[in-house]
Amino acid sequence: MPEGLIIVESPAKAKTLKRFLGDRYDVRASMGHVRDLPEKEMGVEVDDGFKPHYEVVESRRKTINELRSAAKGDPEVILASDPDREGEAIAWHLAEVLKLRNPKRIEFHEITSEAVRRALESPREIDMRLVNAQQARRVVDRLVGFRLSPFLWAKVQKGIGAGRVSSVALRLVVDREEEIRKFVPVESWTIDAELSRQGADSHFMARLNRPQAAAPGAADMKFEVHSEAEAQEIVRRLEGASYRVIGVEQKRRTKSSNPPYITSTLQQDASSRLRMRPFAAMRVAQQLYEGVELGPEGATGLITYMRTDSTRISSDADAKVKGWVKQQYGEKYLGTSRAAKATPGAQDAHEAIRPTDVNRTPDSIRGHLSADQYKLYDLIWRRFVASRMAPAVYDQTQVEIEGGDYVFRANGSVLTFDGFYKVWGRDENGENELPALTQGEDLDYHGIKPEQHFTQPPPRYTEATLIKELEQRGIGRPSTYAPIVQTITKAHGYVEIKDRRLFPTRVGEAVNTLMVDHFKSISDDDYTSKLEKRLDDVESGSQEWVPVVKDFYGPLQRMLSAAEEATPADTDEVCPLCNEGHLVRKASRYGPFMGCSRYPKCKFRRALTPDGEAPEPKLLEEPCPTCGRPLQLRTGRYGEFIGCSGYPDCKYIKRDPAQTESKPTGEKCPQCGEGDLVERTGRYGPFVACSRYPDCNYRANMGKDGKPRQGPKVLDEPCPICGKPLVERRGRFGLFKSCSDYPKCPGPKGVKKAVA
Repeated sequence: MPEGLIIVESPAKAKTLKRFLGDRYDVRASMGHVRDLPEKEMGVEVDDGFKPHYEVVESRRKTINELRSAAKGDPEVILASDPDREGEAIAWHLAEVLKLRNPKRIEFHEITSEAVRRALESPREIDMRLVNAQQARRVVDRLVGFRLSPFLWAKVQKGIGAGRVSSVALRLVVDREEEIRKFVPVESWTIDAELSRQGADSHFMARLNRPQAAAPGAADMKFEVHSEAEAQEIVRRLEGASYRVIGVEQKRRTKSSNPPYITSTLQQDASSRLRMRPFAAMRVAQQLYEGVELGPEGATGLITYMRTDSTRISSDADAKVKGWVKQQYGEKYLGTSRAAKATPGAQDAHEAIRPTDVNRTPDSIRGHLSADQYKLYDLIWRRFVASRMAPAVYDQTQVEIEGGDYVFRANGSVLTFDGFYKVWGRDENGENELPALTQGEDLDYHGIKPEQHFTQPPPRYTEATLIKELEQRGIGRPSTYAPIVQTITKAHGYVEIKDRRLFPTRVGEAVNTLMVDHFKSISDDDYTSKLEKRLDDVESGSQEWVPVVKDFYGPLQRMLSAAEEATPADTDEVCPLCNEGHLVRKASRYGPFMGCSRYPKCKFRRALTPDGEAPEPKLLEEPCPTCGRPLQLRTGRYGEFIGCSGYPDCKYIKRDPAQTESKPTGEKCPQCGEGDLVERTGRYGPFVACSRYPDCNYRANMGKDGKPRQGPKVLDEPCPICGKPLVERRGRFGLFKSCSDYPKCPGPKGVKKAVA
């Protein structure tokens, strides 16, 4: 009989634990959260101390029944969910749902036999400080979502929402886009001389640094050439100049390795080095933490817990990695342990992300890992080992060269000791290689290169740099970085990714404008950072969670009331289509527009300019062929078009002649056998269609070769129902015959038969 029941979150984690514990314990998975706030209502009693009403997650009912049955027969129930706020909350919800009287709580930072043994030897009670910190965060986020979403639905579009942290992330992206739009480039020029030692084949480049007549101390000041005229004047003065070394300075510098990964830096490097999105990186890291099958070894946890903001390493792990480095490369490659600067609000509850066993090198287990698992494990392993190795050493040389009335400067460096690069690999751009030069040495001149430059706007955020910015501002926590990015990109569509850069959509900009205008503190990074600090205080026990939520909710209600008064839902203009509703200013991915307040019953909409003004329709001299009123140039969701000025009474739209003109192809329609195929152009490019449209709806898009994509093969056999030709089609069970006029003519059951 098992000594007790251990409940973890996932089957993978349960499988890894069973390998250590054997039949000693019954290990089962809860499949994550078993209770949460209801989906379709707020679920928080605002007037009763913000009491949350939890519901059993519908998809977990079967799992709960199985766990309840297992718990009845076991003398001891141990809750072993992840070692953080979310894991503590899962343990508490399990205890509540299963009605456990005295459950034990254990936590381990890595899934190894030693770590699990130590955890079982020192169980504890559920820490309600961690639970309350998670409850406070969940309730605050629910209040923001349920209070602000209806406001945004009325002002922008239905189905979107606002988040406490995601609003700050969105504002960062929109503010950066605004900076780029307002950026004015500044011209500058560089002038490089191509030189060499006298008679030598290898050349090097030296850059103009300053005039020789510059004031003392000007060597460290930036000399700038602002225009082409200035650059050409300097080039003219340098004609026939001789070049001589007037100073050589050599320095030795070192470069130290980075500390082991924390959640944010792992996500950043996974994005920039592996092209792996943060959400995907965390999913793969979870797999490595919970356990991967390693052949005879069985399910094995390969890394420590992946949600952490501490760079601390245990003394045991530190000793093992240093022993490995000494054995592999020698004592000179051993470095000293350095403490990294902590980010704002960082906790120290867990170690950094590291391999559970440094001797398990990436190549030794590559055959058992998927491609993504291998790449991420290799990154974590190398970063950890490199963090305990000696710095790399460079000999850096700076040479000053006299040329005419100017001084040029050349820099170069040589790697003299690779240090941690032995494991991490050198990913720096190669520097200018300089020959051994001496003061007073004359040089050969091989040409001069003036080059124009313009200052560049600040770069758009990538997922990696946005996470770095959030971390530096103290916004969010290790468990929330990836979901924040996922929320503003996929869930709400406020930000789109192009070439790995983040661009705000029109809806995103519209939402951000409303948030900044009416809920500035929620989208303010300093306010959000302070709230994060108070939530951390709840975790430490220095604050109660209800006052924290109350202090947040009061200002939120006041801001919402002020926003609703400042932005009335309706205008005074009556909808011209239904004559019942009023026009409401909204926004969509196609831009701002005026829509009917009775939507979706009335779908009237009128486009607006980005400034919120209705574009003036331009009347044309051409009359409407339907009603005789003048046509006008208007703007719609797909751009400009020509329509009747009598809209909505007359809905005539003039089509582009290129789209309405049809070019005969000389072939018969394969569907009806009567019409001719003609070539036309539509929204999505050229296509061929039957000339009998709409009586025959045959259509085939044009391929890249300019020919119609192959449709179904027309057979000589007529349909016995309608007489139109049968065609040969391909379905899930292979080729079959059916009527060419399907679905209008389904054909008799005996016609739709497989082709031998």
